[in-house]
Amino acid sequence: MRQAMYAMQYEIGLPADYDMTVIRRRVAEKGPLLDDLPGLGLKAYLIRERGVDGSPVNQYAPFYLWADTGGMGRFLWGGGGFGAIVSSFGRPPVRHWTGVACLRGDAALSEAQTATRETWPMAPDADPGAGVDSALNALACHAALQGVCMTALAVDPQSWQMVRFTLWDRESAQDAAVRYNVLHLSVPGMGGMAGPGKVSVQGGPETSRNLSDGCYRPDLGTATAEPQ
Repeated sequence: MRQAMYAMQYEIGLPADYDMTVIRRRVAEKGPLLDDLPGLGLKAYLIRERGVDGSPVNQYAPFYLWADTGGMGRFLWGGGGFGAIVSSFGRPPVRHWTGVACLRGDAALSEAQTATRETWPMAPDADPGAGVDSALNALACHAALQGVCMTALAVDPQSWQMVRFTLWDRESAQDAAVRYNVLHLSVPGMGGMAGPGKVSVQGGPETSRNLSDGCYRPDLGTATAEPQ
């Protein structure tokens, strides 16, 4: 059984005329500081840039995978780095999800250039087990797509929504997804979170997935774009 996983993201909206080179310079200077942070599986330093790849906004929106809640807490309120965000931009809301699974794709993490985030709701009042099992099947198919570096599945049990986060080595064609550009990756704990060809299910045994046997996507026609 692999270690627990928690996903987290905050999105900082920036003015339409904001010079995004400020964010690029900030990430270049500060990004490597988390390359060895205890408890962190992955931090993807992400931006959306108004007018680039169809984005209507300027946004700094890093995405994290944590190996434990202790590391997440140390970062947010234990002096681990979030204070610098608050002092520069104010305190943004921080979304977090319970991790379900994480898979490596065929592309190397070091080649990641873009990222996508897709969300979709579970069926109302349905047993969440069925929805998660379908999403795990879809995750295995998704990880096998050309250009995937890594993909992760997580659940928000308050709204009963699922989120799938993916790193790509090229521009993604996922129409239902929110798209980002990757400026830097810190991956100190990814080795313990996922491996190729397996779905690591939190709370259960690792299960090999046959990509040609009953493999399908969830209905991403109901995927929800986040408010801009």
